[in-house]
Amino acid sequence: MLKLCVFGSGISYTLSPIIHKAVLCELGVPAEYGVLDVSESGFDAAVRRLLADLDGFNVTKPFKRAVIPYLSSVETGGLDAVNVVKINGGRATGYNTDADGFAAALTELTGSVRGMKTLMIGAGGAAEAVAYALSRMGADVAICNRTHEKAVRLAEKYGLRAVASAKDAGAAELIVNCATPSSAPPLPEGADLGRVRYAYDLVYSPRTTRFMTACAEAGAKTSDGLGMLIYQAIIADEIFTGLKGDRAALRKAAERALEKEGRI
Repeated sequence: MLKLCVFGSGISYTLSPIIHKAVLCELGVPAEYGVLDVSESGFDAAVRRLLADLDGFNVTKPFKRAVIPYLSSVETGGLDAVNVVKINGGRATGYNTDADGFAAALTELTGSVRGMKTLMIGAGGAAEAVAYALSRMGADVAICNRTHEKAVRLAEKYGLRAVASAKDAGAAELIVNCATPSSAPPLPEGADLGRVRYAYDLVYSPRTTRFMTACAEAGAKTSDGLGMLIYQAIIADEIFTGLKGDRAALRKAAERALEKEGRI
């Protein structure tokens, strides 16, 4: 039986156990999946215990970068964060499934985004995986962030474009919101919705955000971030088990489990 968990700080709300248990059950893999919620001061002892006792674990805030020095190797495609650790024969390998999870969910919404004019809002932690994915998918991306210097650094890293304001990005066909919810307007000032076709919000609670509503009113097809959350978990379980199932069926199994628990 596989022994797995999600590891982070302040994560009592996490949906990971429900999602992973449903996916692993659908794959036919016996597994235990727990939650280890520790303070930042307890990180070192906790990660060493996990590496000694488990077959693998998921990593979430604020430890996605801090865990890297503890690993034997990383296979993240250049991303500076790890959200999956697989332990095999005393070796711990780190992976990042956030970008692939986002790409899978976005493709469900949009189909191909190659050449699609895209406005990406935000340049924080979650935004890096999105920028990496959009770059690989061939989208024409402009990044807008309250702190312009952060947008510049992220854009330069992945061959994208940083803009000082949403107005400078022009009319986008796709808008991806990576910013955390706040009392600020749902879209940055000057955002041009005249050609918007799709809008993706990384937030998954609430299921309909002010950003999604504003884009829908402009005629966009919208999605929240639940698909990304589920697909990154499915890909993580493929890494843990070495098995690949029907991803659409696995997503449905995860959604049924979340609905049964009243979590969506």
